[in-house]
Parts: sequence; structure tokens; C-alpha cells
Amino acid sequence: MSGAEQGNRLRVLIAGGTGYVGEHVREAVREHGHIERLLVRSREDANALEAAGFETALGDVLDAQSLYVAMDGVDAVVNLVAIIKESGDITFERINFEGTAHLVDAARQAGVERFIQMSALGAGDLPAYPYHFTKWRAENYVKDRIPAWMIMRPSIIFGPSPGRHVQFASQLADVIRKAPVIPVPGDGRARFQPIHVEDVAEAFAAALDDPSTAGRTYELGGPDILTYREMVDEIATALGVRRPKVNVPIPLIRLGVAIMKPLPFLEPPVTNEQLAMLQLENVPESGNDTRELLDRPLIPFRGNLGYLRDYFK
Repeated sequence: MSGAEQGNRLRVLIAGGTGYVGEHVREAVREHGHIERLLVRSREDANALEAAGFETALGDVLDAQSLYVAMDGVDAVVNLVAIIKESGDITFERINFEGTAHLVDAARQAGVERFIQMSALGAGDLPAYPYHFTKWRAENYVKDRIPAWMIMRPSIIFGPSPGRHVQFASQLADVIRKAPVIPVPGDGRARFQPIHVEDVAEAFAAALDDPSTAGRTYELGGPDILTYREMVDEIATALGVRRPKVNVPIPLIRLGVAIMKPLPFLEPPVTNEQLAMLQLENVPESGNDTRELLDRPLIPFRGNLGYLRDYFK
């Protein structure tokens, strides 16, 4: 039974509700009977979402003042806003940390006590890994200031996207289908526990239904643990690509990225930050918390990548 069915219908502000994960979270939360208000940056986006039955609020996590009006009448906040790749002044520091801080400060001023923060598996006190470091600092900012906080730490997320947003599997699929051989950074033995985007979305909705999830950090993974090489094999199979894999030393890939980066007509397929993260284990340390939130089987990575073929039609 959902929280709304139990009389606990919430008005939820979702920041990042138009992104890859957000598209799925907003549908799951609506299916659970809650009232959603989506934070959007343009009137055009607001009009389209309002026509689909969502409340909207114009605002931007980089504009602290714009967030105070958005919080009016809100019972809970879900923050999905983050970047995995820096571009110009759109940095990990500004988006992943400062954007979260602005949302938290606005929520506190409005008296909103529930706040669910999407972090990432592996977030920690790791200054050498700016993505993980800013995610960890954002977690702590939420914990220190919100009474009923909750942190979600998913592993790599996969699954179809109505808006065709770029995600890890589609980005890797693009490399696999274009390259004459399939490059594998380093030894390819780092382990991952990829989780389907629908499972992530349902976990957020389930957490909103259950106040006892407050004060918890949930590490989310799917049912399969695979090495990077095994994920490459699964994606290649889904695409119908049969090419040899070649292990490429990390320093050589870094050199290639350095050469391509300044060229305006050529974008590197991977950033140095992403390359570094591919060498880290990405498996929940405390066991898979997803099953605690979802009362159904989890969607496996193996056999569920057919959607990738549609990305490149």
C-alpha cells in the first residue's frame, strides 16, 4: 500500500525531474499518489509539463533566490540534480555541491523537513575524485541541516529514456558500435552492480511513502555484479556487434583525451574523471539495500539492453 493510500499524500518538489532519472522518478512518485511540483528553468518546459498534469515552479539550483517560492507548501524535496561531466563553468563544485546547498537552505527556510538526496555509490572523502568528493560533501550538507534526510547511492544506472538522455550504457554503446576494436580501459576487472532506472525510481517513491526511511543511507544496486569487461560484452551482444576487445593502458587513453580535448570538432568519448571512476569498485559495501525498498524482483542488466539499438536508428 502506498503512502498516499494510507492518507500520507505529500506535495513533493523534484529538482532534476526533467533529466534521465527524473523522467522515471516523477512518474513513479505520481503513481504512488503524491502531488509533484517539478523545478524547471524555462516557461516552455513548464507549459509542456503542466499540460501533462504536473505542477511546476520556475527556478534554478544555481539561483538561490529562485528556490524560495518553489518551496511554498512543499512537504518533501527530492534532489536529482547533478552532472557527471564538467563543461566550462558548469562544474562539479557548482552543480553537485553548491546546487544542493541552495536547495537545502531554501527547504530549511520554508520549514521542509524531508529531503531525499540522490548521491552516488562510492561518494566519499576523495579529493582526487572531484565527482565523488562533491557528492560526499553534498550528502553531509543535507545531513547536517535537514531533520528527516535520506541519501540514495545508486550504482551505474541503465534503462531506456523517453527523452533519449545520454547515460553510461548508451555512451559506451556508441563507442562499441563505432570503434574498429572495442577498447577496454586498464584490465577491465573493476566490478559494478548496475541498477535499472525503473528500480531507482520505484525506490524513491517507496521512500517517500515510508517516513521510517529518514536518517538512512541506501546503497542501490541491481541483481547482477559484472566486471567492466562483462558489461562491454553484454552491450556488444545487445547491439549485435562482434569485434575483438583490446585492453588499453590508462596512461595511453589519458594522452588521447589530452590531444582531443582542445579540438573544437572532436569530443573525447570519455573524460579523465570518468576514466578514473571506471577503475573504482562500484558494488554496495553494506549489501544491496534496493531489496529493502522494493517488494518485487529487480531488473537484471543481462538481457535488458535491447533499448540501446533504438538509440542509434
